[in-house]
Amino acid sequence: MWQPKTMVRLCVSGMLLLATGTAAAQWVFLARQAIGRVEQMQQSSAQAAGGAGASYGVASVIIEVPPAKVFDTVKSMLGKNTEVRVTKTDEARRSAEFTDGRQIGGIQVSQLGDSLSQLMVSTAHPGIPTSTSSTIVERILNVCKELGVSCQRSGS
Repeated sequence: MWQPKTMVRLCVSGMLLLATGTAAAQWVFLARQAIGRVEQMQQSSAQAAGGAGASYGVASVIIEVPPAKVFDTVKSMLGKNTEVRVTKTDEARRSAEFTDGRQIGGIQVSQLGDSLSQLMVSTAHPGIPTSTSSTIVERILNVCKELGVSCQRSGS
């Protein structure tokens, strides 16, 4: 026969299992909403007395592609780009640093799952009055296109 304590434990265990499944489903739903959406951020400092101000831009996207494939594509595209020179590559961290002579940048691919990656690109540039954020986003969109995945600007 079932003891009252056993019944209570079974009921509590069942409710916890349902709650865990619901939380996981909500997490998956939220993650699905973020996949393919390119987020960006930028900031510029005012020019210092007699000197040039500094600026940075960062953009990232989460895509459903294995990280190794994303990084291989990024390296290939950087190698073909005659406007930049790769200054450092770290295979273990899946990161690369580059420059165009006026500004520096970096790309990192992070593993979020077996086939889920985050691609993050940043640039820093002294004394360039225009924002490079739109260029960063365009580069990310080009990587998405090369990988055959759908990405769009945040808010689009």
